[in-house]
Amino acid sequence: MHRRAAVLVAVLVACCDRSPLGPVPEPLSPRATIEGPTAVDRAGVTALTWNVYVGAEIGRVIQARTAEEAIALATEEWAHVQATNFPARAGMLAQAIAARRPHVVGLEEAALYRTTDRPFEELATHVAYDFLQLLVDSLRARGLDYSLAAVDRTTDIQVPVIVGFDPPGQPIFAGVRFTDGDAVLVRGDVARANPRSGVYAAYVPVTLGGVSSGVYQGWSSVEAAIGGRTYRFVATHLAGQEVRDIQLAQTQELLTLLGSDPRPTILVGDFNSDAFGADPTRVTPTYGLVRAAGYQDTWVEPNRKAPGLTCCERSDLLNPRPTFDQRIDFIFARNLPADVVLIRREVVGDRPGDRTSVGLWPSDHAGVAVTFLSRNAGE
Repeated sequence: MHRRAAVLVAVLVACCDRSPLGPVPEPLSPRATIEGPTAVDRAGVTALTWNVYVGAEIGRVIQARTAEEAIALATEEWAHVQATNFPARAGMLAQAIAARRPHVVGLEEAALYRTTDRPFEELATHVAYDFLQLLVDSLRARGLDYSLAAVDRTTDIQVPVIVGFDPPGQPIFAGVRFTDGDAVLVRGDVARANPRSGVYAAYVPVTLGGVSSGVYQGWSSVEAAIGGRTYRFVATHLAGQEVRDIQLAQTQELLTLLGSDPRPTILVGDFNSDAFGADPTRVTPTYGLVRAAGYQDTWVEPNRKAPGLTCCERSDLLNPRPTFDQRIDFIFARNLPADVVLIRREVVGDRPGDRTSVGLWPSDHAGVAVTFLSRNAGE
């Protein structure tokens, strides 16, 4: 196994090197040219964000001290991905989205898993699970027309896993390729323009078997015409609380990208910065920096006391009751028109009835949904 394990490093680095995957970040467009039909409902704007969970603890694999350990852990986590059953979870995610019919949806941890039976010779191309396609298909099965408006692809690693043993008892390997990312879905009756996506320059360094690589985060955005106005909608997923310096650098990049554009902006995602504050180690400067840049936290403003916890369920998603103790998933808003007011906000996917038939939660995170209404609606 030593020779083959050594090849693991080359395969992993071939997918995930120091060059960020996806488009080079550029400032978000200050103006949009919207083409397409006028939105059907002109009364308000509903937005939703949800970290849909990659289905496994990928961090265990990339933190392995040796290639052999990485293979053993990857084998465990690949089984975990299958057990957490995203096709079934996609149905419950779609059910929750269908109940609210948001104009725009931000998705984090929108994973793509591909496999190969030649893990040491090629990069995997056979699609095992495409989370975005599975979710879009589940929405369409419920009669809803949503499409991908923008997608960023970030971390991209391939690791051999053990799928069996031959008669002499030697392991049989397959390759599993994990590609992470974020996305923006837009409802079919909403005109959109200027899709953008990018990967932050700040990343988490990873060393496996003596070879350096990295874990990346990104953002996606689109400009949408809703109720006769153009909104800029941005979804992101920032690095974890345990690497706060990298998270802070990504936050600064994000705020620079957003700039001082005066148009209405809705910024959503998993910011990994706990605003609940029960555990001080989970509190990072990111939340305060975003607020200081003029973004309203729609959960607490105006005058909301409910905790709004969104993270995290157990990694196997089988806990009987929610185990949330953090609020790290947000919908921020800036420069909304004076006549636009927040009328509804809710945590989504946190009730026992939201689980699959075998008791899986839709994700290890809850979603967050908000609705804004124009006071001038109907005039």
